[in-house]
Amino acid sequence: MTSHDADDQAVPERRRPLIRRLADNLVIALFFAPVMLAALPMGASRDWAWAPIAIMIGLAAVLVAAGFGAGRGFEVGERERRPLLVLIGCFVFFVAFALFQGASFAPASGSTWLYASALRILGSAHAAVPDIAVDTARNGLLKCIACGLVFVMARAICRDRGHARLLLALLVASAVLVVAYALIMQVTTHSCYLGSYLKKQGLYDPRGQCLMSGTFVNSNSFACYVGMGVVAAMALAFTDRRRERSAFDGRDVQTFESMMTVTRVTLLVAIFFLLGGLLMSASRAGVAASVAGALALALLLMRGQWDERPDLVRWFWVAAAIVFVVGVIAGGALLTKSVRAGDGGSRLIIWMTSLDAIGLSPWLGWGLGSFGDIYTILQPAKIVQPNDLAHSTPLETMVELGVIAAIPAFAVVLLPWGLSLRAAFRREYHYRILPAAAFSVAAVPILHSMVDFSLQIPAIGFVTSAVLGMGWAQAFDRRRSQRRSATV
Repeated sequence: MTSHDADDQAVPERRRPLIRRLADNLVIALFFAPVMLAALPMGASRDWAWAPIAIMIGLAAVLVAAGFGAGRGFEVGERERRPLLVLIGCFVFFVAFALFQGASFAPASGSTWLYASALRILGSAHAAVPDIAVDTARNGLLKCIACGLVFVMARAICRDRGHARLLLALLVASAVLVVAYALIMQVTTHSCYLGSYLKKQGLYDPRGQCLMSGTFVNSNSFACYVGMGVVAAMALAFTDRRRERSAFDGRDVQTFESMMTVTRVTLLVAIFFLLGGLLMSASRAGVAASVAGALALALLLMRGQWDERPDLVRWFWVAAAIVFVVGVIAGGALLTKSVRAGDGGSRLIIWMTSLDAIGLSPWLGWGLGSFGDIYTILQPAKIVQPNDLAHSTPLETMVELGVIAAIPAFAVVLLPWGLSLRAAFRREYHYRILPAAAFSVAAVPILHSMVDFSLQIPAIGFVTSAVLGMGWAQAFDRRRSQRRSATV
């Protein structure tokens, strides 16, 4: 087996006409651009940013479906067929149920009494449906469909290992841009402004300080995105395109000089830079989720290497020491926020109110995007500030979709995530780097969304969908299966 096996698609690539190759590269660029640049315009969380990004994603999806940029990525292998059918079934059920909630033939649910009250007070009301905010539901459903398109395109495009690495590299570059902007705003406006948007309540105090949040409206989403960049940079640092077959596999002991290439030094600098921004965000959940993702990546890649590669064990502890030192230097805001923990009680109250909403309509839910409306009705008197998010994506999903439809909605995310983890346990180091990277990078927003709403920010949702699509593609690497069967 030679090192050219990983590039076995190079020959047909050269045989294609030049114009077709240029068209494919243009479509691939059209796919990567909106996904990786969505973090810059306020995390694409505003309609003026979200709408054109959705149009670009839809255009790229049409071109990829027409065969541009995907190559043979739409082929489905035998091992992939069953899980792909399950994934498609779960997504179709989720979309159909969200549409069903706004249909007039839907059965009576917990929202019926709201329409009865409207009829009594106003003298007229629409037919009672589970969804109490149909227009908001459609907007949320479009975002979910856009994430689905991103996943499908990433599955096709990132079957090529070079494109998969490019996805991680662009994520690192995007996170660096976000942190660079955050540092500039920290110096100029103390992080209180994003363009003309004031990120704090009340008037701007020139001497006041706001938590670092970069191009995102809040520091928690900023920390989640930066944490994804940190894990992606770590994964790229473990790859070596020139020696993929032997690097870190127990058969080739590399010296310090050979390991510290220009690329790895650049990635190490980027990791330090991103860690500084992450800790200055003072997001406790963001830091914890990022540490969990980085630890998962390290453990997955170190599996089977502890005895054979003691030098890698030393590198593992050196990296842990670096994280500790950076945390001591830059983590003052994080420690201060942890000591105060002023929002913990409020968040618990919101979660308890969410459970009450689930109890009132457990099977049909309240409609996609309707959390803000039902929370306004059930909001406890002890919390005066309005709130339109549950600060827990799983809880909010169950409130809006009900328990039954929430299960396939969770499966849409957890199935690709779990398959990436399974692929990361492959015996060969070379074949588990990218699936391990997909699992670990996606672990940051998935874990963070347990106590916040990071996955509901379009920029983070798009990148997570792309990373999961890449992990899915690498989990079903047909070329590896063909080579294995040929050697048996």
